[in-house]
Amino acid sequence: MNGDGTSNAPANPRPRTVLYVAGSERTASDGAGELEAHPSGPKRSVHAVTAVERVRSWAPEADCVVFAETPTTAAGSTLLEVVDACGATPVILFTESSFAPAAARSTGGIDGYVRRETDDAVAHLIDEIEWVCRGENGTTADAETETEPTKDGANDVIAMGGKRAASVGDPADSSDPAARLLEAAPELAACRDRDRLFELLVQSAADALEREACWLSTVHFGEFTPRATAPTVSDADLEALPREGPLGDILRTGKALQIDDLAADDRLAAPLEGIASLCCVPVGDVGILQVAAEETAAFNEGDCDLLATWCRAAAAVLERIDADANRATARERLRRERDRLQTERDRVANDRDEIAAERDRVAAERDRIRALFANVPEPTVRYEIDDGRPIVRTVNDTFAAVFGTDPEAIVGAPVDEDTVPPGLETRRATLLESLRAGERRQFVSRRETVDGVREFLLTLVPVETGAGGAAAAGEDGAAQPPDHNPEGLIVYSDVTEANRREREAAAAEARLETIADLVDEDVRTPLNVARGYLELAAETGDQEHFAEVDDAQERLRELVDQLVAIARRDDVLVETEPVAVHDVARRAWVAVDTGDARLVTRAANDRVLEADKARLRELFEHLLQAVVEDAGSDDFGTGPGANDAGGDAPIVTVGATDDGFYVARHSTDGDAATDDDGLETNPVPGRLAAADGTGFGLGTVERIADAHGWSVGVAEDDDRVAFAFRGVGDGDETDAVKSDR
Repeated sequence: MNGDGTSNAPANPRPRTVLYVAGSERTASDGAGELEAHPSGPKRSVHAVTAVERVRSWAPEADCVVFAETPTTAAGSTLLEVVDACGATPVILFTESSFAPAAARSTGGIDGYVRRETDDAVAHLIDEIEWVCRGENGTTADAETETEPTKDGANDVIAMGGKRAASVGDPADSSDPAARLLEAAPELAACRDRDRLFELLVQSAADALEREACWLSTVHFGEFTPRATAPTVSDADLEALPREGPLGDILRTGKALQIDDLAADDRLAAPLEGIASLCCVPVGDVGILQVAAEETAAFNEGDCDLLATWCRAAAAVLERIDADANRATARERLRRERDRLQTERDRVANDRDEIAAERDRVAAERDRIRALFANVPEPTVRYEIDDGRPIVRTVNDTFAAVFGTDPEAIVGAPVDEDTVPPGLETRRATLLESLRAGERRQFVSRRETVDGVREFLLTLVPVETGAGGAAAAGEDGAAQPPDHNPEGLIVYSDVTEANRREREAAAAEARLETIADLVDEDVRTPLNVARGYLELAAETGDQEHFAEVDDAQERLRELVDQLVAIARRDDVLVETEPVAVHDVARRAWVAVDTGDARLVTRAANDRVLEADKARLRELFEHLLQAVVEDAGSDDFGTGPGANDAGGDAPIVTVGATDDGFYVARHSTDGDAATDDDGLETNPVPGRLAAADGTGFGLGTVERIADAHGWSVGVAEDDDRVAFAFRGVGDGDETDAVKSDR
């Protein structure tokens, strides 16, 4: 050390370049950041590395490589590959204590060893890096900056053991070792760098005792290795000593060791040639300060106490440096955490704003839908999904007026209890599933209204809560996609008249087709006959031919009358009145040849309807005749004269449904009261007037039903058949009874 307190060590021309190798990107990044931010030692440029190939590329330009994984773990299994990739660049193992120093020494290519579990592990790692780099370069790395001594000497003076602390202005005996150490105390107290502290400790101890042989050894790989030396002592002259032994006892007990004659004392060998006596003093738990002399008994008890006090002061300063470094690291960690939390706060705030905006948009959409709902001219129900079940929240005034329903009676009830109308019971599950899933669907159904049974087209209109289903906010504020739309509308569109017009148009079209067929097939033949006989009469003059012409003309007149009847009668009902179905059916039954077949009417299942009584009776006559004749061709073996063959007579049942009536035929094997249950509920339309052999040839029945605005269909199985008429309006029962009388 020079007289002005500066060091002769050459300045480091650039920051240390260190590669920090770990098994994961996060571990490598965090460890490199902490090592680079630590204030102890010279400035460092630390690079996080995880790939061996990158170590191989960067190692030649680096001063040191830190392998920060335990070799006995999966992440540390690449140690030998990293050592091989480093080449001549020194490698420091920064590991858990489970991997012992002895194991590290036995691993080739490891130049340094530091345990990670200690509180000041990063500071020890920095010391190890500087030691390894110094051994590698042959020079002592200078601290990047040196702290000037504090001006306030009264606060920075450290009292030595057994002597009065010097105050500002007190004369100091420069020949007194304690006085020399007191002169260095302010600089020692103001020191902020570990390397500078070690150098100052060695230099001040050598100057105080006026000894040239002085050095500090720190623990490295389980050995005491020289860390800082006096200018006259070379690192090459000193050997590393095992921690087990006298030096280890000194570090463990904290007591100094004084050897007056190394030649006569076998506890320690002479560390340098020509050394006769030695004084060893512990510096905290970091290392041992050793001062040697060429003469025997060169040190007394006072020298050892003085050095012990000085080393305790240095240990206190070192502890403060480590604490400052830890605080700086903690501050940096807190700063990073603060930045992360601020970023997270900003993200949450942004999400909150987006959710609020979406909530406002959904509320506006809901208000729009509700306003639209209040003004819908058709019966409408608004529902909400509550615990997976659609619940009626409100109905509009049109709904209450059309169906004669008290809104308070159905609000809060499940949709399927009152809203699912007759005819949709078998599709209840499909309807509920569509409501829960928020699907747009349409269903056709009939429902009782204040004006009688009407046909409706039910349209499910889910209220969309976002594009593709907007995200709803969860309890933690995070956006969560909904499973379905939470609410919607059910709109009832009355299609009764539209369906009636459609049926009337179909009936008119069928009549035109019938007229065309009659004209083409039946009218053309008499005309050809008349023309032929006229030609014969003209040729022969025979008057008998004119009689044939007259017959042909009579046939044409009958066909024309039939065409006129077809064109006029089926689309015009002469007079409608309340008619009892059972009464008309019984009157028609006695008018047709039914053989041994038996008619059953259910007294409790009669229906009074509004119809043209004559046309309705004609419908039943055609239908009953067709049913009985069809039974004669089936396995029943019935029909007119069927009993001669020994067959069983079928049973024909006439009954009422919720919106019409039916005629069913079944065998005598079953119960007449129950055999046709359920058969009339699922009729298939379009088979009555089929002429291709698949239908029943009942075009007249279908035309009469169309004229009344009824729909008709057929349901059948192995031994049963039923004809169901729907869309039938009720008549007044009293008037019906009077008309029958």
